[in-house]
Amino acid sequence: MSGGDEILVLSNVESAYGPIRAIRGVSLKVRRGEIATVLGSNGAGKTTILKTISGIIDPRRGSVHFKGDDITANDPASIVRRGLLHVPEGREVFPLLSVHDNLLMGAYTRADRDGVMRDMEKAFTYFPILKERERQEAGLLSGGQQQMLAIARALVAAPEMILLDEPSLGLSPKLTREIFEIVVRINRERG
Repeated sequence: MSGGDEILVLSNVESAYGPIRAIRGVSLKVRRGEIATVLGSNGAGKTTILKTISGIIDPRRGSVHFKGDDITANDPASIVRRGLLHVPEGREVFPLLSVHDNLLMGAYTRADRDGVMRDMEKAFTYFPILKERERQEAGLLSGGQQQMLAIARALVAAPEMILLDEPSLGLSPKLTREIFEIVVRINRERG
């Protein structure tokens, strides 16, 4: 693939929490259609990298480019509007809202209601259990179902790229395998 296929580029990024430097010198490139993984032990900075990409943490040094544009100093909302979604560690669904309303929250930047409904139905094809539980409060779902909901909510936003932080955290090996198979399917179908 040529360099023009790069959708995300981090160059020598350093981020910190106050005086504590969490990551330094991080550079990576992700090309359109790739599934990239950052591996490391707890505390190695994986979550910090994702939070820096999505604008939750401002880097002290370096740059973040998405689709060729410098988004280093952009706020999270503008990054979402550009098509870059972050599914955080721990799922962070809205527990008192129904599955349906959680999905609608994912589409808050969209004005095309018909497109939102089509994408919601497509998300239900990936995660049929969510269709069965569409009117149930999200806080009553199992951990694996909440993870499915968090991914589905991101899909309803019609992203060009999704950052998944610890998508298998607390899940059984069987459910972890199922989630990863769905991620591969989504990538294959949506690029």
